[in-house]
Amino acid sequence: MCMQKKSMGRVLTKKAIIPSEAELKENPRAKSAKLRAFEKVI
Repeated sequence: MCMQKKSMGRVLTKKAIIPSEAELKENPRAKSAKLRAFEKVI
């Protein structure tokens, strides 16, 4: 028996957003940063 789960929200970004070259020059620690966005629906 396969039951589908109801979505809790929606994904705002398809891929992870990584820092730009300018950000990396200003802040080298940002190299490993990856931003993912999700909007929760109530």
